[in-house]
Amino acid sequence: MFTTLFMSFVLFADPVPVVESITAPLQFSVTHDGDGGDVVSGRLYIMLTKGKIPLIGGPNWFNAEPFYSLDVENWAKDTPLIVSENARNMSGPPSSIGEGPWKAVAVLRRNPDSCKIASEGGLYGPGVLFDGNGQNAGTVGLEIDSPVPERDWKLHKNLRLIETKSDLLSAFYGREINHGACVIVPDDYDPEREEPYPVMYWIGGFGSDHYGGRYMKMMYTASYYDDQVCRVILNAQSYGGHHVFADSENNGPRMTALIEEFIPFLEEKYNLGGSEEKRYISGHSSGGWASLWLLIQNPDFFSGVWSLAPDPIDFRYFQNADLYVEDGNAYFDEDGNPKPIARMGENPVLFAPDFYAMDDTIVDGGQMGSFEWVFSPKGEDGRPQKMCNRETGAVIPHVVEHWKQYDIRKVLEDNWDELSPKLSGKINIIAGGLDTFYLEEPVIQLGEFFKDKKFDAMVRVIEGGDHGAVFRAKVIVEMDEWFARKLGLVNNQAPVVGPEPATSK
Repeated sequence: MFTTLFMSFVLFADPVPVVESITAPLQFSVTHDGDGGDVVSGRLYIMLTKGKIPLIGGPNWFNAEPFYSLDVENWAKDTPLIVSENARNMSGPPSSIGEGPWKAVAVLRRNPDSCKIASEGGLYGPGVLFDGNGQNAGTVGLEIDSPVPERDWKLHKNLRLIETKSDLLSAFYGREINHGACVIVPDDYDPEREEPYPVMYWIGGFGSDHYGGRYMKMMYTASYYDDQVCRVILNAQSYGGHHVFADSENNGPRMTALIEEFIPFLEEKYNLGGSEEKRYISGHSSGGWASLWLLIQNPDFFSGVWSLAPDPIDFRYFQNADLYVEDGNAYFDEDGNPKPIARMGENPVLFAPDFYAMDDTIVDGGQMGSFEWVFSPKGEDGRPQKMCNRETGAVIPHVVEHWKQYDIRKVLEDNWDELSPKLSGKINIIAGGLDTFYLEEPVIQLGEFFKDKKFDAMVRVIEGGDHGAVFRAKVIVEMDEWFARKLGLVNNQAPVVGPEPATSK
C-alpha cells in the first residue's frame, strides 16, 4: 500500500525570490514560458512548505502541508492563471493558510502513465519565498519554465531494464502502453543454457516501480540462492496509482496482459521459468495484495506466493472500516470520532477524513483513489466511482457491491471447493502485528479461516511489527529456502551459523 511515499526529485536551491507582503488575501498568479508548447493542458499543482525545500513530488502523508490543484486546458504561454478559491484543496483555500514565511512551487502534471505529480513530460518552475498568511500575503507570482527530467538508468552487469509494448493495454487505452520490468540475473548468467532459470516475480508497494531494481538486488543478496534464481521487478504504477495487476473497468486488462503477454515474453527473452514449478510471485503492501490476487486468479500458473503486509484482503476490515455493514462509514466510528488510518506504534497519526481530502486534492494517483481505480465501476463521466461520500464518509452500497469481486477473502470462500486443492501449500502471508496502516486484522482473520479449514498455508503475524517489518533479510532468506526446497536446489554458499529460518502453518 503505502510502501513508497511520493518523494521529490526536482528541487530548487536557496536562496529563492522573496515576494513583499501586500495586505490582500493570498492567491497565486502562474505563467508558463512555452517550453512545453505554446499551449499546454494538464493538472496544475501549487505546493507549499515552511521547510527548507518544497516537495513537488507530492505531499508528505504524515505531515501534509497546504497544496492546491487545478485542471487547465489550452493554457497559452505568458498568460497569467489565477489560483485561489477556484482550486481543489485539502484544508481550505490559499486565503486560509497560517503565518509564514512560506515557499511555493508550481508543477504541471502531464504524464498519463505515472501517479507522480512531478513525472516525465511535466513542467515545473523555481520556488518563491513569501511572508504573511492567507489574509495578507497578496498575489504571489509563480512561473513554470523547466521540463521534469527524464528518469536516469545506469547500466549494471546484473540488471536488465526492459520496456515493451502491450497490444492488449494499447487497444484498451487507444494509445501505446508499455509493460515495464527490471530483470535481475546472477553473476554467471547464461541466457543460452539448456535449463531455464527459476524466477521470482516481485511487485513493490504503492509509488514504486521497476526502477527500484538496484535496491531489490541488494535485498536479494541475503538469499543463499541468489546465484541460482533470477528476479523480475514488475512495474505496477499507473496514472491512477497502483493497478495491482487486476483486470478492471478503469485500468483495463492488467492481469490478462501480464499473464498472456509480458511473462511469456520475459521468459522467452531471458530464459526464465517456463512452467508453474519454476516461477513464484511475491510483493509488499499493494504488491502484497497484487501477488496474492494473481495466485488465486491463476492457481496453476505460479508455484506459490509470499504476500508481505498486503493491502486489505478482507473488506470487512478496510483500514478500520467495515464496508459491508449497514450504514457503513469510512470516516467516522459510531460515536462520530474520525477513524485512524495510520499509526506509529500504537499511536494514531493520520485520520480518514484528512487522508481522503488529501487524496482528492491529488485527484489521480493518491492511495484511496488508487483503490477506486481498481475496484470501482466506471462512472458516466468516465472516471472511477467513489466508494464513499466525500463529505460524510458514508459508504455507497452499489459501488461496494462492485468491489466484492476483488475481496480476496470473499473470493476464496465463494470458490473454496474449486480453489483449495489448487492452492494447498502455495500461500504464505506475513503481516506486522502493529501494521502502520492497520492491515494485520484481515490477515489474522484469513489465518483463522485457513485453520478452521485445516488448509495447508503459512500465515504469520510479527508481534509488534510495523508495515516495513515484514520485508527484511530474514524473510528474503525464508522465501528462497521455501522455493529452493520445491525445486531441489543446492545451497552452494557457506552455511550460516544459527537456526534455520522458522516457518509455521
